[in-house]
Amino acid sequence: MANYLELAQLPDGSIVLRRSDDHENPIVKIEFSKESKDFLRGQELSVAKEMIRAGIESVSGNVSDLDEFFEKQRERFSKKQNIVH
Repeated sequence: MANYLELAQLPDGSIVLRRSDDHENPIVKIEFSKESKDFLRGQELSVAKEMIRAGIESVSGNVSDLDEFFEKQRERFSKKQNIVH
């Protein structure tokens, strides 16, 4: 089964970005206040998606595929530094 990112709204109303195979450790968690929820009128998931996209774009440029972005970041950070003496 392929691993992918998913944006999900939890029973408590918070919204998480998480890997499909790891529901216990979200990458991002967004919680809207009651006042914000009243203002958004049920559009919290759409706003959360745009918030995540904007955050990623602000640090790395245009991002059209969130899965691809996180995979590249994971690969970049998992590479070990080689030290030659």
